[in-house]
Amino acid sequence: MAPLPLPPGPVANGEFVPAPARTADAAMAAEILATADEAARRNGMDRRRFLQGAGGVAASLAVFNLAAACTHGASKAAPPGGTFALPTTTDLPACQHALAGQGEFIVDVHTHHVMPDGPWRRTAPDTVALVEAMLPGGCQASDRLQCVNQANYVHDVFLASDTTVAMLTDVPNSGPDNAPLPLPAEVATEQLVAQLTHGGAGRLLVNSVIAPNVGPLTAHLDAMSAAAAGGALASFKVYTAWNPAGPGFSLEDPAVGLPVVQHAHDLGVKVLVAHKGLPLVHFDPAHNGPEDMVAVSRQFPDMQFVIFHAGWDPRHREGAYNPQATLGIDTLLAALDRHHVPANDNVWVDLGTVWRQVLTDPDQAAHVLGKLLRRVGEDRVLWGTDAIWYGGPQPQIMALRAFQITPAYQDRFGYPALTDPVKAKIFGLNAARLFGLDPHAARCALDRDPLAAAQPEAALRRDAGSLPSPWAPNGPTTRRQVLAWLASPSTYWTPL
Repeated sequence: MAPLPLPPGPVANGEFVPAPARTADAAMAAEILATADEAARRNGMDRRRFLQGAGGVAASLAVFNLAAACTHGASKAAPPGGTFALPTTTDLPACQHALAGQGEFIVDVHTHHVMPDGPWRRTAPDTVALVEAMLPGGCQASDRLQCVNQANYVHDVFLASDTTVAMLTDVPNSGPDNAPLPLPAEVATEQLVAQLTHGGAGRLLVNSVIAPNVGPLTAHLDAMSAAAAGGALASFKVYTAWNPAGPGFSLEDPAVGLPVVQHAHDLGVKVLVAHKGLPLVHFDPAHNGPEDMVAVSRQFPDMQFVIFHAGWDPRHREGAYNPQATLGIDTLLAALDRHHVPANDNVWVDLGTVWRQVLTDPDQAAHVLGKLLRRVGEDRVLWGTDAIWYGGPQPQIMALRAFQITPAYQDRFGYPALTDPVKAKIFGLNAARLFGLDPHAARCALDRDPLAAAQPEAALRRDAGSLPSPWAPNGPTTRRQVLAWLASPSTYWTPL
């Protein structure tokens, strides 16, 4: 269990001192530390252990609530539209109960790791530099890429979180020679996890990245055929804005995009994923919007189109829907309107990085979730975390469990209430429908598998220090850090 990766604060003796979100008021940081000290005293533990457990997560979320209230109070605006429903943070058992699972079937459709010994270390030096820049400061491995390897992935996702099933994906690349996680490596991880479960149900789905605008199109179509022939593929993925040497491409382009969609369709891989929004350095902005994917969804009604990051852009603050917006989630909603795509149709979104970044601002988080649930549809919003770039996904899971959209915003904007059934859909029931998973059969089988059985022992070993704690973030934790990282001359794109 791990506290949320927060806006950076001082670190002393390995202890993370949270800083308040969206405010420079140092009194809030002092307050959370005082709360932690009092809670630790009441519960017979030191501050560090408290901050690395459910109490620390609850205290962090309480600071986000307080920061939001202060921000809105200072501007004399209406109260924030989102809040984390929490007990008194010094009551550790109550915090543990509030943030604990309710038996959810959690499917994380957006996860990553790398293969440190792959050819990409020789052929893609810019990618190596970028991944190394994301590694946690506490990484002590002689080969630092080992901190985001297969073993750490299995630990962070399946031993240190409540994730039931995950889908692996890779970063932008033009083929296996420069991919940190080529498809054969994904399949190897899938097979490893299957060996660790043997409970009658799989825990890992695999996804293949296609870059049809880099090199001969026929080679990419052949690669798609080979990938589909392996029988383990859940979806194809494209980065339409990425090209290290030229422009991106449109999925509507009859020379590049449409052949890929048609080939995926003909191969029987009916789920196509595209990175949209979250602009990356040297991406082509003309091809980073969701319009083309929404448009092709009308041409292939029997396919399913998943928009990773939901069109979200860190340069744009999300608020009430504005159809004239040129950045952010509203561009997706406007595209849905233009192409007459109803809610709960064949266009889906995931929350990878989005939830991770907006949860520190409860008002913005309410607009993000509210707009997506209302317009894309509560049956089409998928759970994704971008783990393990940001460390383990458990803190993000706990935060969503506690989050609520206020009745005032429900009435004012027509946003749905974040009830337990709605959250259960987001966490995994929607993805189960998308990928043909049986949540009931899978949970029954996986609850008895060795990975599930090992979770208590793994937690004890983390407390004792013999297993690494997944609490430290593996990447930038604030908007400023993200933009500074992307602006670095050595950064050509970021693997999200």
